[in-house]
Amino acid sequence: MKHASTIRIAVLSTLMLGASLAARAAEPAPAKAAAPAAAAEAAPRPDTPFDTASRLYQAGKQAEALVMLQQLAEAGDARAQYLVGLDLLEGKYIKLDNAQGFAYLVLATEDTQWGDLVAPRAREARAVVEPQLSGRDLIHADALIAAYKQRRK
Repeated sequence: MKHASTIRIAVLSTLMLGASLAARAAEPAPAKAAAPAAAAEAAPRPDTPFDTASRLYQAGKQAEALVMLQQLAEAGDARAQYLVGLDLLEGKYIKLDNAQGFAYLVLATEDTQWGDLVAPRAREARAVVEPQLSGRDLIHADALIAAYKQRRK
């Protein structure tokens, strides 16, 4: 699928940055304390599985990263659904699968956790990709989405 690579590269860093900001925003505000507490707060935060996968991807280890991202996508991480969807549509680092790729994009459009980081981009990608797919791929994608939602109940 043309455009998938460009879209994915443009947002990978944004999604990682958004994940870091969202994680920090979700933490309770620190109480004003003495210097030792400030030093502990400055300690680096452990990477999330998404952060680890994103860094692997950017380091050229796409196949390894995509294994992790696919697991996260199946677990409901919209960022991973978006990125894996693009990779499946491109077929460069994993086997081309238009129906599964499109299904992940559609699922990512429903994201409410990441604000404007995922869903709007997924909607844009969906608008570009959908006209390029066959009716068979679209029907198969609908079935995959329904099965995914049934498993997540």
